[in-house]
Amino acid sequence: MYVGSDLASAPLHTSLTLVHAPESCRKRLSCLGLRIGARFSLLSRTAGGGRVALVAGSRIALGSTLLSQLRVEVR
Repeated sequence: MYVGSDLASAPLHTSLTLVHAPESCRKRLSCLGLRIGARFSLLSRTAGGGRVALVAGSRIALGSTLLSQLRVEVR
């Protein structure tokens, strides 16, 4: 098991598990289906440094600032 430094450095098209998110962001992320322990994958990079994630069948856009605050585990 590998724990990446942050979501920004995580590989695309790989099964990921969210292991840490800042308390201030957890409620909003939870509404989008991205909770601690949730499995998801990154589909693509955006021009502004963000990523598009596939979470439980839905695509969500994550900004570059948030990516540096989220920690994931590659499975």
